[in-house]
Amino acid sequence: MAEETVEVVISADGTVEVHVQGVAGTRCVRDTDELVRLLGGTVEHQELTEEAYQEGTAEEQDRLWQG
Repeated sequence: MAEETVEVVISADGTVEVHVQGVAGTRCVRDTDELVRLLGGTVEHQELTEEAYQEGTAEEQDRLWQG
């Protein structure tokens, strides 16, 4: 199993990027909910990686489409 990592990049202009690696399915969205809340709670743009489309549980797949 791949190592799961979360990388947070805060630019000089205050823009925050969160990159998740090693998590199959959309669990990454759930796993970073609290982090996003602590960083201001607003997601302006979300781009899922190829890993997000790998086999996940039915609940994870449903969450992706419900927003």
